[in-house]
Amino acid sequence: MSDDKRAPRARVEAGDRGDAVEADAHIIDDEAGARKKAPGASGGESFRDAGQAVSGWVSRTFPGHENAFWGGVAGLVIALLVFWVGVFRALAIAALVFIGVALGQVADGDPKIINLIRRFFTSNN
Repeated sequence: MSDDKRAPRARVEAGDRGDAVEADAHIIDDEAGARKKAPGASGGESFRDAGQAVSGWVSRTFPGHENAFWGGVAGLVIALLVFWVGVFRALAIAALVFIGVALGQVADGDPKIINLIRRFFTSNN
């Protein structure tokens, strides 16, 4: 097929980065049926970009109330967990997560939760 009879190439801009990818207009998916990744994109970058996009949306939609939004999301997740697995199992999960965070802080060298518990149980004579 000669160059003048080929299908036009579509130019796709990739968001704010200004990356451009050219693709044949008649090709929708590759042979495996999956989308092709942009050059240089890795899984970690995708999650970071998605996290930044969600954070930006929350900041634009709820200016000055971002923490209230995330608190509501956490409350929704906890409510769904309680309804899905029950109160006592949800409390057990919360306790295990709390212990896991405390152990992670100890491993990081900044045991804030452990220090808080120690202050709570020491006498203040």
